[in-house]
Amino acid sequence: MVEHGKLPGEYNIVVKGEYDLFDHQVPVEEFEEMLRENDVPDELCVVGLDDVFEDDDAVTELSALMDRCGNALENRHPLPTIQFAIDGSFQRRQRDFELQTGGDLHRLSRIFGPQIDRRSSGWLTAPF
Repeated sequence: MVEHGKLPGEYNIVVKGEYDLFDHQVPVEEFEEMLRENDVPDELCVVGLDDVFEDDDAVTELSALMDRCGNALENRHPLPTIQFAIDGSFQRRQRDFELQTGGDLHRLSRIFGPQIDRRSSGWLTAPF
């Protein structure tokens, strides 16, 4: 049985405080470097995603990097388990989800693509 918020082989986007987070936590910039070097550990929690949305170029760069590295992550054995721990909440908007931080709303599909699934109120997943 998979622990909630820790599904291997997909990005787990979780609200901080609702699920247990991995001890190995890194900021988005360090995660990007791990992707570039093909050196992502088996279990990882990425923090600071809400800050990325402050810069459109950073959103575009992160999304492109995650897309380019998706096949490498999918073909690893064992499949890595990657959490993105966010401050805020999720809002459903038509076929998309938005991250609400303070009074701001940010479309998660800009980074994770359109295939985001709700697993529970504080947990979304997206394929590598």
